[in-house]
Amino acid sequence: MDAGKSIDRQEAAIGKALWHQITTVVILHQNMRQAQQTPEDAKLRTALENMRYKSCTPDDISFLRTRIAGRGPNDPKLAQKRFRNVSVITARNAQKDRINELGVERFAAENNQTLHSFYSMDRWRNPDMKRQKGARRQTKGNMVDPIRKTNVLSPQLQRALWEQPPASCDKHIAGKLTLCVGLPVMIRHNEATECCITKGAEATVVNWQTIKGPEGQQMLDTLL
Repeated sequence: MDAGKSIDRQEAAIGKALWHQITTVVILHQNMRQAQQTPEDAKLRTALENMRYKSCTPDDISFLRTRIAGRGPNDPKLAQKRFRNVSVITARNAQKDRINELGVERFAAENNQTLHSFYSMDRWRNPDMKRQKGARRQTKGNMVDPIRKTNVLSPQLQRALWEQPPASCDKHIAGKLTLCVGLPVMIRHNEATECCITKGAEATVVNWQTIKGPEGQQMLDTLL
């Protein structure tokens, strides 16, 4: 199959065409996420705005250094209560997954909450007709057909996928999501911008609605 006709190439070409139709560009200058008015908030907002344009001042750098956790008497301590459930930035997704795993267990224990796990529904992807045709080949007189008799995974493989960390897949989607009431969470996608449910927004779990999956597993339908 010609690589230029692949689905990825077609989507890239369509995206480029749509991008070239944009004739108006809006440049945002004010950081609206840090809108509080304490002196520290104002310094952080100024530092972030200067950082965006590579123009941090000595005052900006001096302020940012006061935010570094350490053992000094005036250094912030991560063990302080106000930092107990804040978001943590990590270098690797595998580190993020492990911190989340430990954090969920710690939060539930400290707040006397019961953890509930919700599972994905995974299926083998059926190849499209072009890929089917291109993938078939003759080997010693036998036709090799990539189409499976069923797209359902074996129970052993499904359980193995559920135990994999989100970082193991390219879209970082959890096969098993463990939650409890009151758990602080962060939105990873722009799910509903009109409701301020945007990427990076923080929220608190208050309840959920579930459905039963084909393998009898509890699946998360709606998270409140």
